[in-house]
Amino acid sequence: MQKPPSLSDARNLAQEYRYTGDVPLKTVGYAAQSAQHVKRALSSSGLQISQALTPKLYESLETACEHLRVPVQSVYAYVTSSPELQAQCFEADDDNCVINISSGLINLLSADEITFVIGHEIGHHILRHNQEGEAQASIEGLMNQRAKEISVDRAGLIACQSLESSLRATMKVISGLPDEFIRFDTSNFINQLRTADRQDATLADSLTTHPSLVLRARALLWFSMNDEILLGDKAGTMSLEKINAWVRKDLDRYIDKPVREKITNIENDLFFWTCSKTATLKGKFTREDRQKLEAEFGEDNVKKLIAAIEGMNIDEVAEFLNQKISETSEELARLMPGSVNKRIEDIDKKVFSFKEGR
Repeated sequence: MQKPPSLSDARNLAQEYRYTGDVPLKTVGYAAQSAQHVKRALSSSGLQISQALTPKLYESLETACEHLRVPVQSVYAYVTSSPELQAQCFEADDDNCVINISSGLINLLSADEITFVIGHEIGHHILRHNQEGEAQASIEGLMNQRAKEISVDRAGLIACQSLESSLRATMKVISGLPDEFIRFDTSNFINQLRTADRQDATLADSLTTHPSLVLRARALLWFSMNDEILLGDKAGTMSLEKINAWVRKDLDRYIDKPVREKITNIENDLFFWTCSKTATLKGKFTREDRQKLEAEFGEDNVKKLIAAIEGMNIDEVAEFLNQKISETSEELARLMPGSVNKRIEDIDKKVFSFKEGR
């Protein structure tokens, strides 16, 4: 007798397909009261997907749960009347979730495409995305949010077991067009990225919560080639490690590169100011100290430092450098609140190596 699916099975599978950039953050728990309120509201204003009332939609729900190894009874799915192309997942508790899908989205998609959408939303539940506490307004929070979408798109693909249905659903959502107006052509659709490739990503691009659907489509195409998680009866030939590296490269090229460079520059500044403070702890700035700093940071940066502290006494130099360290640390914390402590620890290790001449 086959063992019934359990959420532990689903979560073990999810850890295999989770995108590496989707780093689990501190869990703050589920908003049970909020989810129960949503459930009550949907029960009175929407239609619950069930075998009795919506057999075709229930089949899509059942298929998604089966392939993701989720007990179907743990997912409460509803359809509400709205022309918007929307789907949402709410955390009821650690074992159950509530999904709301708009009628506009249902009317646009085929059964397999609906399975992809349901799988995408269940993915948020399996990976506990809705239980994580993160500063959405921070750059780090937004980068994590975009990474989460890569992970749950993979859940959607596993749920429907069809790259074609997954990409077709993506094309319909991005355009709002039904089948009669779309010719399925993966290469031409994904080649839209070439237009974006002619333009450099800006810091403004990093303020989005979701990667572009075209970029996500290419990430799905690559994931379908993986050699670790079966899609249907076909095994791919590419490692997930390599696929994840390609996805990271795409995210950097079109969205994340400017902000990653900004973060690196801030970390380099913090390293410079901290090493400078270490070099002046003896109360004087020796020739040997200057040579060490120049070897690490370049002659121009050291000249600017010397010009800035020229005429200051020992206490003033210390106050100046402490202020620079404080300002830079605060800026790093503002951008990367979840990982700032780890980043500062890594910088401190580099400073120790610098001090020891390693």
